[in-house]
Amino acid sequence: MVNKELLKEIMFIIRCSAFIDVAGIIIASFYINVSDAVFGFLLGTILLAADLFFIALSVQDAARGALAGSKNGSKKAVFYYILRFLFLGVFLVLALKIKSISFPCTIIPLFYPKLIYPVKAVIFSKKEG
Repeated sequence: MVNKELLKEIMFIIRCSAFIDVAGIIIASFYINVSDAVFGFLLGTILLAADLFFIALSVQDAARGALAGSKNGSKKAVFYYILRFLFLGVFLVLALKIKSISFPCTIIPLFYPKLIYPVKAVIFSKKEG
C-alpha cells in the first residue's frame, strides 16, 4: 500500500482540485452545458487522483526495489509509466466518445498540480532571516 505521507499529499491535491473545479464549472457554464462541465471536471479530477496514486505506487515500488538491491527498479518504473498512460488514454478516449462529458473540462484537472504546487510553495514557504 501507499505511504501515508504520499496519501496525505494526494488528498491535499484533491481538496485543492475541488475548489478549482468549482471555479472551472462556473466559468465553463458560460460556454457549455453545466452538466457536461460538471461531469467533465469530475472525471478529470478522478483521473488526476488515480494518476497521482499510480505515481505514488511506482515511486514507492522503485524505492523499495532499490533498497533491497534489486536492479529492475527502472523496469518497474517504465511498467508503471506505461500502465498510467494506458489508463489515462482509455478514459480520455471514453470522455471523447461520451456526449454528456466535456472533453476540455476532463483534460484541465490533469494540469492542476502544475498550478497547485507553485502556489503551495509560495503560501507555505517560511521566511528566513
